[in-house]
Amino acid sequence: MSLSLGLLKPDCIKRNLQEKVLTMIKFSNLKIVKIKTVQLKEQDIDIIWSSCKNEYFYNDMIKFSMSDKCIVFVVEGENAIERLNFLVGYHDPYRAEVGTIRNTFGTSKMENIIHSSLDKNAFEKEYSLFF
Repeated sequence: MSLSLGLLKPDCIKRNLQEKVLTMIKFSNLKIVKIKTVQLKEQDIDIIWSSCKNEYFYNDMIKFSMSDKCIVFVVEGENAIERLNFLVGYHDPYRAEVGTIRNTFGTSKMENIIHSSLDKNAFEKEYSLFF
């Protein structure tokens, strides 16, 4: 068994989709073992999306990510990181696989409902921010 981290973004909360998204995760046979509501700080965003720091949209992403509360959760299961990433889908909802969370609910590359840890290294950094 392994762990992965997910984060429901402000657009998910504003659109009241959190239960639908969490239900999709539960039906994928990943067990949610920790969950809490958080307000992201800029320091959190710098760690979670460090690969985007030099992108033209980064300041907009900071504003968006801090615009409302988020829900952070940890799932447990066989190959949890890979399975959660597959279920989440590609960052652009219009290019994400049909049936993924982002394809189902996302509206743009930024407002794509959810974040998931890319790999074990990212998981460890992100986990230490919240738990």
